[in-house]
Amino acid sequence: MASDFSNLIESKFIPNNVLVMIEKAGSLKSKVYEFVKSIPEGRVVYYGMVASFVGSDARTVGWILSGMREDEYDSIPWQRVVGKQGSIPADKLGFKGQLQRQLLEKEGVGFVDDLVDMKKFLMSVDGYIFT
Repeated sequence: MASDFSNLIESKFIPNNVLVMIEKAGSLKSKVYEFVKSIPEGRVVYYGMVASFVGSDARTVGWILSGMREDEYDSIPWQRVVGKQGSIPADKLGFKGQLQRQLLEKEGVGFVDDLVDMKKFLMSVDGYIFT
């Protein structure tokens, strides 16, 4: 599914310059990274939201983020991307799941029954419907 950035230009949550950078990014990996960099501290998105913006599917976004090198962790806030219901898929990986939760809690993100409280911490994008 191709992205349509035109209806997001007025969004107060994603600056126009970020949308332009995403559109111009050469590879899918670059597009995913640019979008993830735009997620504000203390907010989360789910894989399908990222996929909607970059013209991919949620599983591919997950593979891209899981394939990050450790030296990229400081510049790309990967921890802000969670499962649609607020789950931390990296929990299956042990340490990385614990690290993701610790990083989110440090940013003030709250949990309910081991899930991110999506009602409070999901990043909102006015006028855009995610699947």
